[in-house]
Amino acid sequence: MRRAFVKFSGRMKKGLLIFVVVLAFCHAVVAQSTGFSWDFADCEIKDILFAVSMDTGISIVPDDTVSGKGDLKFAGGNFDLAFESFLRTNRLFVKRDGSIWTVSRIQVSMENGLFSVEAYDLLPVQIIEKLSEVMDKVVTFETLPAQRISVCFKGVDETVLMDCLAKRFGVYDVVQDDAGYHFVKKTDIRGNGVLRNEFFSGMVKIEMLESGAVSVDVEDCSFSVILNRLFENESYCLLSDGESKIQRSVFVGSDFKDTLSILCSQCGFDFVYENGIYYIFAKPSVREELISGKRTWRKFTLRFTKSQDFLTFVYKRVGKLEILPLPDEFSFLCYASESETAAIEELMSEADIKLSTYVVNLKYLKPSEFLEHLPPAVDRSSLFMADDSARLYFKGTEEAYEVLCEQLEVCDKPAVRLSYDLLILQYDETVQNNWTSSFGVKRLTVGDRNGVSAVLGSVMGFNLNVVTAFGLTFAAELQGSIEENKARVYADTTLHGVSGREIHFENTNTYRYRDNNVDPETGKPIYSGVTREIASGIKLDVLGWVSGDGMITSKVTASVSRRGNDTSGLTGNPPPTSEKLVTTEVCSKSGEPVVLSGLVQTAESEQQKRSPLISKIPIIGNLFKNKNSIQEKMQMVIYLVPHITGGEAFEDSGNGIADLAWAKESLWNLLADYSEGKLSKETGDEQKL
Repeated sequence: MRRAFVKFSGRMKKGLLIFVVVLAFCHAVVAQSTGFSWDFADCEIKDILFAVSMDTGISIVPDDTVSGKGDLKFAGGNFDLAFESFLRTNRLFVKRDGSIWTVSRIQVSMENGLFSVEAYDLLPVQIIEKLSEVMDKVVTFETLPAQRISVCFKGVDETVLMDCLAKRFGVYDVVQDDAGYHFVKKTDIRGNGVLRNEFFSGMVKIEMLESGAVSVDVEDCSFSVILNRLFENESYCLLSDGESKIQRSVFVGSDFKDTLSILCSQCGFDFVYENGIYYIFAKPSVREELISGKRTWRKFTLRFTKSQDFLTFVYKRVGKLEILPLPDEFSFLCYASESETAAIEELMSEADIKLSTYVVNLKYLKPSEFLEHLPPAVDRSSLFMADDSARLYFKGTEEAYEVLCEQLEVCDKPAVRLSYDLLILQYDETVQNNWTSSFGVKRLTVGDRNGVSAVLGSVMGFNLNVVTAFGLTFAAELQGSIEENKARVYADTTLHGVSGREIHFENTNTYRYRDNNVDPETGKPIYSGVTREIASGIKLDVLGWVSGDGMITSKVTASVSRRGNDTSGLTGNPPPTSEKLVTTEVCSKSGEPVVLSGLVQTAESEQQKRSPLISKIPIIGNLFKNKNSIQEKMQMVIYLVPHITGGEAFEDSGNGIADLAWAKESLWNLLADYSEGKLSKETGDEQKL
């Protein structure tokens, strides 16, 4: 049995080993098949090469010829094939030197003394520099063209390669010596003073006349070539790039300086003559002066419009000119030509007009409120504050003033006025309110079965009409609670306000306490100069807003605070306080009541009952005393009845109020007619009896 177990365990070990080997092999296969994944769109080629180098671990270095943007999308597969495709797409080459790959836009190879060169989108300077690194000779050059070119030569010798490059660069020739090669500009002067070359289709003909004038005939030629022909016998220095071309120019200059000035103006250049040398430099404004005329500083003076406001019209009508406002605010200097000056003067006659000043009287709005909420047709810059709180100054045309008055008739309206009938009651909920029963006897009449009677006392004297707002039953219950001291009137008033403005009501008691510190030596309290205040009572904030259909939206915030037992004499600390807060937002019609409840406060109090005289006897008097601890529970209830008392909403609701008054009057007349008919019928029955 033991031998069989040993064989089984050996087989398990072999099987486990084979499983681990297979698992490792599968993991290697999966890892190899996973490969790399890239997705680059319109990214810098150098950034793409850097990311590929970081992921593959291969040192991929771009040289100074690599620039521009490209795309690379690769997900697994053959990396070498994908990388070669990326290089061909972007016209790049790679040179692998062990673990270092160099990427370039030029590829130079030499075999049996013959050169093969491929270069794409490179400057001639870069091509010459890369060739000089491969060749064993020095290659120098003058200023080469700044345009990028592409070349491709297969199996050419060194001399032919240099000649082909010189032809590809343009007007250049190659001079060979023992040290190497030198590229120089090649010119060919043919008959009649005409400058031509075999690689340049343009023409320059400059002839000095006997009178001292200079005849110029130029066609499709660069400015630098023209200067070389013009300054055959003079010294000059070109301080800027002179590759700008003149397509066609034929004229006769009065002298040498006049000819040079005309040529410089055509190409955007200017010159100065200093110590026998002409210094030529670029000046783009020369072409603008050639088109619009010679510019000089001119002064313009306005009569009614400030120069700062007028300049915006100048920029839009004439263009961006050099302008300097003067300190008087009505004049400015402008660097302009004759045509531009005429355009500015014409604009002044149209825009520099006198504006009248009008007084705008406001009826109900404050000037600050009107300026804050301007109608769309009124411009703020034409209104100015007056010295009082009811007027504005308007500066503009008569038509604009009439438009302003029309807008005022629409928006200068009285604010909607609101009033809130406020009744605050404090209910004692320590014990349940019980009604006392009563009994009475009287003769029964025919109409007693439909009759209701109630005795209302102080409730009818409230500022808030309780019967109208809450009904007869509520008024009777409230009267009973007041008579039994289970309800107490905390506030009964009317709050007046304006729509959109907050109304604040506060009925509090303020208690002041002085802070004290304990003397560390005596242990007695020492009063400091700091006084603290504790306020307890009720605070009410009402923010009402009247909508277009006469609905009143009220945001009400009510808080009730209460001061605890005064322990400042024993502990030196202010008494504790409690506060209840309720916030709500309701929407109702005018006259619909709003009730806020839930402001419940609880407090403990002790009640002592004792017999007179005998309860004061020591020890024995305790038998004639009774102390009870009572848990008091008070609830503050707030009743609000909003009303619209003035404004457009009040005028709009006048028809509804009239309809309500008519319905009420009709109802009373109907009841009176019914009572008279009933009384006459009863009288007739008695006479029959």
